[in-house]
Amino acid sequence: MILAALALAPTYYRGVDASFIPEYRELKTEFFVGENKIEPLKAFADSGINLLRLRVWVNPPKGYCNLARTLQMAQEAQMLGMDTLIDFHYSDDWADPQHQITPFAWQKMNLKELCEATRAHTKEVLDALIKQGTPPKLVAIGNEIRNGMMWPLGKLPDGGYDNLSALLKAGLLGAAQAEGKKDLWKTQIHHDSGGDAKVCKVFFDNLRSRGVKYDNIGLSYYPWWHGTFDQLRENLAMLAERYRKPIFVAETAYPFSFKWADNTGNFVWEKTDLKSTIPATPEGQAQFLRELHQVVRATPRGLGAGVIYWAPEYVAQPGMQTPYENLALFDFEHRLLPGAKALGGR
Repeated sequence: MILAALALAPTYYRGVDASFIPEYRELKTEFFVGENKIEPLKAFADSGINLLRLRVWVNPPKGYCNLARTLQMAQEAQMLGMDTLIDFHYSDDWADPQHQITPFAWQKMNLKELCEATRAHTKEVLDALIKQGTPPKLVAIGNEIRNGMMWPLGKLPDGGYDNLSALLKAGLLGAAQAEGKKDLWKTQIHHDSGGDAKVCKVFFDNLRSRGVKYDNIGLSYYPWWHGTFDQLRENLAMLAERYRKPIFVAETAYPFSFKWADNTGNFVWEKTDLKSTIPATPEGQAQFLRELHQVVRATPRGLGAGVIYWAPEYVAQPGMQTPYENLALFDFEHRLLPGAKALGGR
């Protein structure tokens, strides 16, 4: 009986969003474990990381995060024994709470037309992944959509929850219609406010009242923006009890230093930014991830589903200026940090 229960237990994911890897390859960036060169994705897999999150843009001007590169990265993840999460941004570039720009080719569409484009794009990407034998395990319909998506029609409060819900339903329909789909993946709605239970309650209540059907919840949790572990715990408990769905920390990071390696200002550059007592050191970064796993795993009803680190490969490099190099899981010499094994449980 115990063995049967273990066999049915859901996978707990220890993931990375490493969507910058194709850009670093074109820049011929070198990554290391100790003194040995290594592909960053293999370094993550060797650390126990079992999920690769991949952002997907519609028609990106430089080609990064397009369908072709998504297919390539999904194949590599499969070869390394990693599952994938496909993160639809429904934009040609970054989508986040401050930027939810409708793809250029869709900008003159009315709501009905925009819903159809959303459905068709979602289905097209997932059809292609199925066809090459690399269906994802998770599909996120939108990225950090606290303020809606595909502005102005899907913007909150402008277009209202009715418009946003129509667009989410269109993306979910596209995922359900993908060729050969037989419960291959679970769908996710991703909100950025990991430490704000009141904001999340309003948002997810509005989706529920409009009949938006999805499988799990994704949260972003960066302590300098989203507060303390206690605030995250409060939100996880509220969401678990109210909606009874698995919950992911779908984005997170922590600094290993307050220094920098290029001339771009960093997101976190002094202790007062951090809102945490854990030090900004390599071991502190690892400690943060171990404690974060503990918080997520303690989610009521066993609904803590995993932690995903955002852009662990986002290092400083000629041709790639970054506000993030002190938050990566590689140091300033591009050597793998202890945080990778803390994330992967090794």
